[in-house]
Order: sequence, then C-alpha cells, then structure tokens
Amino acid sequence: MPISYLFKDDLLIFRAQGDVTVNEFYQAWDEIADDSSIHPPIDTLIDLREAQVDVPGQEIEGIVYRLKLNRVFNRMVFVAERGSFTYAMGRMFCINAEYVGYCSEIFLSMTDALAWLKEESIEGGTPPRIGGS
Repeated sequence: MPISYLFKDDLLIFRAQGDVTVNEFYQAWDEIADDSSIHPPIDTLIDLREAQVDVPGQEIEGIVYRLKLNRVFNRMVFVAERGSFTYAMGRMFCINAEYVGYCSEIFLSMTDALAWLKEESIEGGTPPRIGGS
C-alpha cells in the first residue's frame, strides 16, 4: 500500500508515495480507527510530497463527510508540492473541511505544517494561515 503511518508525540503522521486512490486512504483510516494504541480525536499530518492523489474533485465532499462522521482525526495538516494536482486537491479538501467545522490546512513545507500544529496547541485558538496556504 502506498500509504504508511506512525504515531509520534501525540501526532499521527501519514506518508503517501506514488499513485494513491481514495480507497487506499479509506483503508488506512479504517486501520487507524481499529488501532487500540491511538485515542481519537488526534492531530494528523499527511505528507503528500511524493504522492499523486487520484481523487475526483466531486468525491472530496464525500471524503470530508465520512471523516466528519467518524471523528478519528482532530486537526489535519497536509504537505504537498506547489503546482501539483495533489496540492490542488488538498486545497479543495481544506475548503470543504472548513465548511463542516474541521480545522485543516495545506502547506508547502513540513516546517510550516508543524509550526501550524504547534501554534494551535500553544495558544488553544485557531492557527494563523501561514506559509504556502
């Protein structure tokens, strides 16, 4: 499977590589939901820098709805390459997620993504939009 994950310092980190489909994301999320070592909701970083995401635009709303129902994830932050189709899909996801009350953002660098998560946890408010967003 082109998606792997690890749990480190109260952060769930996904790493996707190569061609990734929405069903592969669902499979990974189901594994997380069944993992007894992870106590939701959990902050999540999704590294898409080496991935090509194959998700039809019209399906993004369905993904967000499914995530809203299971509430495994708390805040979600994505990292993707500028100008890539994956980055565009990530932006669309964040817009839809915000509409249903999810806190998510996409960045171009891991440093900015981690700073966004840290800013939220320190201040307890909504993190500022920084970096590549």
